[in-house]
Amino acid sequence: MSGGATTAEGAQGTGPVGPRVVVGVDGTPAAQAALAWAVDEARLRGLALHVVHAWPYPVELALSSSGGVVPPVGEMRQWAEEVLDDALSGAGVGDDLTVVRDARSATAAAALVEASEGAELLVVGTRGHHRLTGLFLGSVSQYVVVHARCPVVVVHAPPAAGERVGAAVTLAAPARPPSPGTLEEIPEEECLALLAGQEVGRLAVVEQGAPVVLPVNYVADGRTVAVRTDPGTKLAWGSLGPVALEVDHIDPATRRGWSVLVRGTGREITEGIDAWSEELRARPLVPWAAGARNHWIAVASPTVTGRRIVGTDTEAPSKAS
Repeated sequence: MSGGATTAEGAQGTGPVGPRVVVGVDGTPAAQAALAWAVDEARLRGLALHVVHAWPYPVELALSSSGGVVPPVGEMRQWAEEVLDDALSGAGVGDDLTVVRDARSATAAAALVEASEGAELLVVGTRGHHRLTGLFLGSVSQYVVVHARCPVVVVHAPPAAGERVGAAVTLAAPARPPSPGTLEEIPEEECLALLAGQEVGRLAVVEQGAPVVLPVNYVADGRTVAVRTDPGTKLAWGSLGPVALEVDHIDPATRRGWSVLVRGTGREITEGIDAWSEELRARPLVPWAAGARNHWIAVASPTVTGRRIVGTDTEAPSKAS
């Protein structure tokens, strides 16, 4: 702990409630400038200081076969706590201020937006002086200005030697959440076009009376979709049984998107000698996962439906030709 401050631990995923000043830190000069500004503001208002440091778990490295070693989660959390210690020590936080320490495994944007719930102010830093160019990764400061649940102050990083700087602080009002959208049906012709424009979906089969949903990459040929697989759940229960393939595109920021559902009977076409089976197997379907994937399953006699969410303040997507 640093500076003798009264310290409380923030609960990851819930966060403290009540009036406070939230600030994000990451060990950079931009973040340290934001922390210094937040400390002064918390003292001026007589509020607690909620200091957030996010450390996203390196999922891609953990799943890769490149031989990279992922440190234990406990060790990464310790590093995050050290970032908080260094930041608070560098800002000279004293015992006149209640500090809520919040080191969590999450993306910076998600952590800051969640922590802003119930806060009086969210303070972030940016490395740019003339536009919002980001706090941790890319445009995090730009994201929180749009999505935070309280007013946001963006503090610009200290200037380099000889650099001219404009305004030091940008204040943004909290964004209005997207208005509820309208649910509308998508004509089958457009569903087929949307289906052909994607290559990953979720395949649902019924295994011993219970639904099982698995991610797959697929190929579309008109109203027919097909997947390749090895012996297992999809092959055992997706052949001659009810199946469904769902494909979608969702934008969480605007709460808009679409979904297409293909329902029918699964049919293995691996050794089919009819023209339909041969044409499907000739399609360029390269499995993403390792393995031979020599078995083909197609959705026969499909019913294709789709829905989208649009809003009065959002232009409806153009019809696919």
